[in-house]
Amino acid sequence: MIIDGGPRKTMNTAAMVEAFRKGAISASEEIEVKHIRLYDVDYKGCVSCLACKVKGSKFTDFCAHKDGITEILKEAAYADGICFASPIYFGDITAQTKAFMERLYFPWLSYNDYTLNAPKRMPTAFIYTMNAPESYMPQMEATFDSIEAMTTAFLQKPERIKAINTYQVKDYDRYNMAAFPKEEKQRWREEHFENDLLHAFEAGKRMALQILSV
Repeated sequence: MIIDGGPRKTMNTAAMVEAFRKGAISASEEIEVKHIRLYDVDYKGCVSCLACKVKGSKFTDFCAHKDGITEILKEAAYADGICFASPIYFGDITAQTKAFMERLYFPWLSYNDYTLNAPKRMPTAFIYTMNAPESYMPQMEATFDSIEAMTTAFLQKPERIKAINTYQVKDYDRYNMAAFPKEEKQRWREEHFENDLLHAFEAGKRMALQILSV
């Protein structure tokens, strides 16, 4: 499953997700990829109903709260692999992505002994797209580690795929973005984005091959 937390359907995150998907299905006709666009779904983060912590609860594998992602969370809990994708806004993943992860992981945390009880272990990946330039990457690595910590604990350590210094809009002349000279942004995109897409493709293929090898 690809859990896509990007709002725009034709820009950087969408392109990276599509490359990952194509890489996964290139591995074998047996691979099926389900792409969920979180911005198309009506849902909230955890509402603290604690149904997953009731004694004898049926909801220790997936969230009990009923809304637009209830069935998606159930599918994700039993998937063979998950790739999260999100642009970076204000130094973090989108609120939609964070809310989904909150809902996915909380039922798996025991409040008796703090054990982590995911229904199954599975390969994971994170795709990040961001306007931040290369010089910001040392400080961003700690942010990525924090974002991925729960995924590592519950499932597996994710493969990290990044597209940095991204081209944010198609017409920079329309926007107050003087801090980002369009010629420099365009040059970076022409020199790097195809390689970013290739990395996403290869990561999708690697995940599919890992799943098939089990």
